[in-house]
Amino acid sequence: MEIHDVLRELVTDHGPAILDDAGGFRGVLDDVLAEDQATTGDINLLVDAVRFGVLGPLREMVDGGADPGRAVEEAGLRLARDRGGDDQAASSWAAAVLGYAVGEVPAAVVLRYRSSRPATGRPGHLPPPATGPAPTVAPYASPAPTAWPPAPPTPYAAPASYPPAPGAYAPPPAFGAVPPPSRKRGATGWIAAAVAAVVVVGGGIGAALALSGDDDPSPRRAATGDPKEPVVDVDPAALDERYSSLASKITSGASDCTAGEPGPGEAEVVECKVSTGTLRLVTYEDEAALTAARTARLDYRAGTMTADNDATALYEFDPERGGTSDPALVYWDSKGARQSALLEGEGTATIDAVVASFTGTSPRVTEPTAPAHPKLREFIDINLDVATCTRQRTFFTGETEESSCEADVADISVSVGRYSTRKQMKAERRYYKEQYDAAATQGGGGTWQFGEGEAEGGYFAFLDDTGETATLYWDWNAPDCFCYGVAWSFEGDLQKLEDWWPSEE
Repeated sequence: MEIHDVLRELVTDHGPAILDDAGGFRGVLDDVLAEDQATTGDINLLVDAVRFGVLGPLREMVDGGADPGRAVEEAGLRLARDRGGDDQAASSWAAAVLGYAVGEVPAAVVLRYRSSRPATGRPGHLPPPATGPAPTVAPYASPAPTAWPPAPPTPYAAPASYPPAPGAYAPPPAFGAVPPPSRKRGATGWIAAAVAAVVVVGGGIGAALALSGDDDPSPRRAATGDPKEPVVDVDPAALDERYSSLASKITSGASDCTAGEPGPGEAEVVECKVSTGTLRLVTYEDEAALTAARTARLDYRAGTMTADNDATALYEFDPERGGTSDPALVYWDSKGARQSALLEGEGTATIDAVVASFTGTSPRVTEPTAPAHPKLREFIDINLDVATCTRQRTFFTGETEESSCEADVADISVSVGRYSTRKQMKAERRYYKEQYDAAATQGGGGTWQFGEGEAEGGYFAFLDDTGETATLYWDWNAPDCFCYGVAWSFEGDLQKLEDWWPSEE
């Protein structure tokens, strides 16, 4: 009997109250589970799901009409954050198991996460990763939050005018479908552009492609034995020269490059094999087509790293952090050259492996390493040194960026981020207020302000029921910020957190 079936029997026999107390729940699991039914990590994960109150909001979403699979995804995202950076797929499994135990989630959803999730991560509460890329698909538009949404180069320079967020999510699939929902293309759509004409005369002999000069990034074609079929020159040296605006050696690690069929707005498509999957190179007919392709690619789902300074853009997606079975991706482009490159992982290729393929080309852009949005940097400077913050891939849908930061007090872990809308930030605040209201040990709560004037944002500090983890959440109502911060003491030192967080300038 699998663990979700065991829990369902327990709830049937003893009532859902056994899921109310984390300490008592652990004792029950230790008593009833055989060693081969669950690992210590699985048990820790389920106990944390109870401790952090996953079940209540999950039931509210399902009872309110939300798709169970989508509700489980949202609950898993939240649990991953509250556990200090544990992976979202495993956390969604725990949420699905609890939901199944009380009859809110179908078995198909549990089995989906059971089969797709990696081995359970670190036991207990650990701080979020401090540096480096976090454990990142084809594009789809950023989702609107549910009633209980997610809680918690040349070097990239913040754009003078920060790009707007993409549109709304596509509807979630019915439970039992292969997770997760596929992205829609952005609302902008592809821009129609003039396509190079192939002129067939008489018996169809000859073809011409207009080239405007050495600076024209349009494809250069080389004649083959068949005069009717001009083809794109896919020799590695020719590709390296033609796509030098994207990387100094775009074909590094690539093989078997072939010409693809250009789509609307595309002048040339080349596809190559790489060790981690495929490389797709595109030259666009005009700047509008490149902009449309970029808009469709960049999104704000969980597991992304996005940098757009107008001249160039970089996008990464980590399926492990995003909680999906979609491929790992790295996309980058050059507006001046009207070109883009897309590395897409295949099979079990991880984002780290795909990023290694990316860096192997010596790209002209690099991953962002620091907070980018100017208002977010201003928010961070309230009580942190922005120089200590390191970009990481996002944990939650709707975040434009997220970073881990170092506090100037030992044993305090901090994450900061920015949502694309005020509504998403306020939903985050509501979640932490609920956690604060339910906590037996409360610190400060309500609003905060520096000096005189109206309150600037929300503030909630509390200790979990075990006394092991103290949490402090704050946000900022400033226009165009939509920023939040979460600090943890994994020693359960609530007073240390509040002493560290400044009450005034």
